Amino acid sequence: MLSLLSLIAGREFRKYIAASILTAIGSGMYFVAISWYIYTTSGSAMAVGWVLIVSSLPGLLFSPWIGVLVDRWNVRSICIVADFARALILLFVAVSMYYGVLGLTAVYLATFLIALCEHFFQPAVGALIRDIVPKERLLEANVSSSMSMQIGLLIGASIGGFLVALFGTQYVVIINIISFSISGVLTLWIKHTPAIKHAVERLVTPGAMREFYDAIRYAIGTRFVIGLALQQMFIYVTLSVCNTLLPIFADRELSAGAQGFGLIDAVWGMGAICGGFSLTYLVKKIHAEWFGVFGLGAISFLLFVFLTANSVPQAAAAYFLLGAFVVMIRVNSDTLIATGVEPSQFGKVKAAISMFISYVSLIAYAGVGYLGDIMSVRWIYFILSVVILCSALGMTWKNILKDRHLLLMDKINNAN
Repeated sequence: MLSLLSLIAGREFRKYIAASILTAIGSGMYFVAISWYIYTTSGSAMAVGWVLIVSSLPGLLFSPWIGVLVDRWNVRSICIVADFARALILLFVAVSMYYGVLGLTAVYLATFLIALCEHFFQPAVGALIRDIVPKERLLEANVSSSMSMQIGLLIGASIGGFLVALFGTQYVVIINIISFSISGVLTLWIKHTPAIKHAVERLVTPGAMREFYDAIRYAIGTRFVIGLALQQMFIYVTLSVCNTLLPIFADRELSAGAQGFGLIDAVWGMGAICGGFSLTYLVKKIHAEWFGVFGLGAISFLLFVFLTANSVPQAAAAYFLLGAFVVMIRVNSDTLIATGVEPSQFGKVKAAISMFISYVSLIAYAGVGYLGDIMSVRWIYFILSVVILCSALGMTWKNILKDRHLLLMDKINNAN
């Protein structure tokens, strides 16, 4: 805990943390507002699913070029432009709401553009943290970053449902515009020295697709990246399903309304914060590969607890722990990627993982949105729980075989 506080005491990192919290507050409120707005205006789970499907398209279409550009351009500048661009997009949404002309098509367009900015922002901010924090403190930095984001999401989601119920979605969107704008200004003040100047100054470069495929071959060659990508795929699929189904689950199964929806979503953030605090201790006790497997098994069990809930307290308790394990797996895998991947390949590798997750998420969004209109959402949670459990068991068997092989090799070497 003290080491995290000493890290936050650093001036440049403190600016980043402040920007991260502000952005997350607005995003947390906006998610509650826009999800509830779409569901109440359309009455369809598929309409909510389509918004999430659209949000996955930038990763499917543009990941190769995004990864290359992040490695070539100044990452701080990318973060600044992404913040101000999202503020402008949300301004369009707010004005459309004010004049009563915001239809689903406009929501889909705004969602697509915001997601495009987010796909530039995420690998860029990961590189920015890497550049302003010493390598030996990168795990602590990623934990602090994740915790600040979850604190912001917690605050935003906690008050988002109440503000929507009291005032409507327009005011929530306006707050998000302000938060993105302030975040952009704070990021502008961060002093930043790029770790790979040649990637920015380079004049003659191979084609973007060639660079991207070279990065994929590099990632496959390192092998450990593949396992981490699979772990991230499962936690993001979990997040995708929960994002799509939570408003429907809160309304149909729990009869909790917008306030109950916001409360359960906020509890996820509380769990994520506690998970962040726990991670630096747990990774000292559990090997990284086994930590991910254990976490996936826990997520499978918690999904089962959640789907059997008949009250807000049980659903919230399961969501609390789900938030903790999802964040712990994500932060741990992000840190291993940041420390194990060459800086010149980082943006492209992150973009490749993002594209892979986007393809899987697209299938999840479409399937969940369709099934949510024709069957109980409890069955969808159950199917996801079983799939993750089977995957965790498969990874467990693989790790056991790997450990046996390493033990055998050690015995052979000692015998010689």
